[in-house]
Amino acid sequence: MITVSDVSLSFSEKPLFKDVNLKFTKGNCYGIIGANGAGKSTFLKLLSGELEKDSGEIFMTPGERMAVLKQDHFAYDEYSVKDTVMMGYPKLYEVSKARDEIYAKADFTEEDGIRSAELEAEFGELGGYEAENQIEQMLSGLGLEEELFP
Repeated sequence: MITVSDVSLSFSEKPLFKDVNLKFTKGNCYGIIGANGAGKSTFLKLLSGELEKDSGEIFMTPGERMAVLKQDHFAYDEYSVKDTVMMGYPKLYEVSKARDEIYAKADFTEEDGIRSAELEAEFGELGGYEAENQIEQMLSGLGLEEELFP
């Protein structure tokens, strides 16, 4: 859960947000809408910690995390949906790629076996299996199973 309490942000002494109060609760999907230049992306940068607010509090439930992708329409064109989603959480993506590299080896050694076990454990601790399952369910619901892997 993310709670936003009395958050304000100004640029050049002109307020963009003033006394914003919101609660994002688990299990819900939220959209932020508004005209171009209204501050939607800026607000999301405040939530992710990329920008600092002038005042107020942003609280995230301990143990929760927020994954963030950059706002660039073409940055992820060469990646599968799975990889793109994982990139939102860099540590999870790094572990996922290291795991994939080991399994792709033609000459899998005993050391590789030990390392793969460590990576599998870390992948699980970071919520990787749940993320993969959610991605698969989302794509399946859209009829896009083939989009999971390029």
